[in-house]
Amino acid sequence: MTPRSSDTHTKHKKHKTTHRKALRRYPTSPLSVANNMTPNNNNSDGGNAAAASAYPSGGGSGVGNNTLINLFHLGYRSLVAQLNDLFSDGDMSNSSVTGHDDHSKEVIRCYCLPCLKFGHGERGKSNVKTIFGLIFVPLFLLTFFLLDDFGKVVVRNMQLRQGPGGLMSNRDENGVIDFHLNRRILKEFPGHSREVLLLSPSLAVQGKGGAHSFEAMIKCPRGILYLFHGCGRYAASFFYSPQGRKMVEMATEMGIGIVAFTKSEELGCWNWANDGDTVKKLAKKFISSRLSKACAGPNGSDAVYPPMYAFGASSGGSFVGMLSSQMKQDPEEYAPFLFSAANIQIMAPNEHDHWDIPTVFTTMSGDTQTSKRVQDWVNAEMQVDKGPYKIITTSGRKPIHVNHFARVFEDDRQMSDRISGSIHQDLSTLGVVNSSTDEVFANPRFAKDAVMSIWQKYDLLSRKEVANDSKHVDASDVHPFGVSKRLMRSLKKEELDDADSIWLIEELNVAWDEHEITAEGFEDVLEFFLENGSARLK
Repeated sequence: MTPRSSDTHTKHKKHKTTHRKALRRYPTSPLSVANNMTPNNNNSDGGNAAAASAYPSGGGSGVGNNTLINLFHLGYRSLVAQLNDLFSDGDMSNSSVTGHDDHSKEVIRCYCLPCLKFGHGERGKSNVKTIFGLIFVPLFLLTFFLLDDFGKVVVRNMQLRQGPGGLMSNRDENGVIDFHLNRRILKEFPGHSREVLLLSPSLAVQGKGGAHSFEAMIKCPRGILYLFHGCGRYAASFFYSPQGRKMVEMATEMGIGIVAFTKSEELGCWNWANDGDTVKKLAKKFISSRLSKACAGPNGSDAVYPPMYAFGASSGGSFVGMLSSQMKQDPEEYAPFLFSAANIQIMAPNEHDHWDIPTVFTTMSGDTQTSKRVQDWVNAEMQVDKGPYKIITTSGRKPIHVNHFARVFEDDRQMSDRISGSIHQDLSTLGVVNSSTDEVFANPRFAKDAVMSIWQKYDLLSRKEVANDSKHVDASDVHPFGVSKRLMRSLKKEELDDADSIWLIEELNVAWDEHEITAEGFEDVLEFFLENGSARLK
């Protein structure tokens, strides 16, 4: 009997081991354990039936154990069992009291997310309410804020459609033209890197009664105007010098975006060896990275690039001529960086540069030599049926009246009629301007000391000192003439210093009318651009 007893013990031990492995393989939740607590443990067929119900075999009518459908099926059944248990009274001894087994309860193996345990009875209900509050309240608040933002966007769009206004330069709280300048460092392998200044046109709309104004940036502009300044000038001066800001304002009001390239030496001149290939590569990268997405057609179709225009003054004008000539010789190398039209100021093209891009030449009446060279070049090109070309000549020397600077900076209340008159008086006293005719005596470039002493009298530091001594002016509101606070934050220190002085010398040079960037006739230039420019497919 001993050997048989030993065999029985061994079999019982193996059965327990097998049972533990099964439990590890199919772990049960507390709910499943409660459902298995019945006085009759000999009903193995019932347990097998329940297990078969919970895990139908692949050979029956159910779905295979490893299928996704079976997983969702078990999750649904376990969720129903969990909810039934949650909203019960939590008394697990009913079956023991009545002496009956609840064989209707099915064994559901809990291994899915819906089997999370919240507790029984009132405690379970309280836990559900707490979790519901923690999830629902933040979602409700988030939905509220999203709906609020959506409503503001809808109202703003309605005001943009119905309110008066249009393409125009935005103004800051002091009424100064406010350029939202965007500076970017463009890089292209190998070794090409340059800072580029970008300005997108915006749609400014004022609400009813002038109480509110809105600014909407235009992603795909009507055109792109590339700006190239002359020797000794920063690219950023297009946005703060008196003549430059007029031109930029007119262009953006027509929906044209601005791109100003910096030179390899900012205060030097344009050099083809150092700047030619870099500008070509970086301009192509700018177009492919920014305009391709902004100007893409419906459903991601090919982009229709807006017309691309070029403006160059002095050394910048010569550089634009070189680019135009190279674009004519090898358009595939430059595409899509191809000018639709160009404006070259106060500079004649090189004799060996030839192109057929529509071009406006702006010359000053006081520079007869440059005017003659431009006319000769245009006559030669017209003989081979190129162009169209147009020449604009300025009106000649201009007076500097008492209120001249107040009119130049009419948007900036810092430049009052009193200060403008004081500047005029200083120019007359130092012999720069004739007090009787208001005309400039001589080339202002030869009167540097007198001009410097005047602008230093009205520079930022001097006017801040006056503001500190005054009880009516806040020193923090003092800024260079014609420069908004937002534009100030975009400028470097050396550019701010330049903005503090360029306003005087540039206006004197324009009045002398010999060699200076000018906004005179630029309205005609923009009309010429729009008439001769054309959009191109990517």
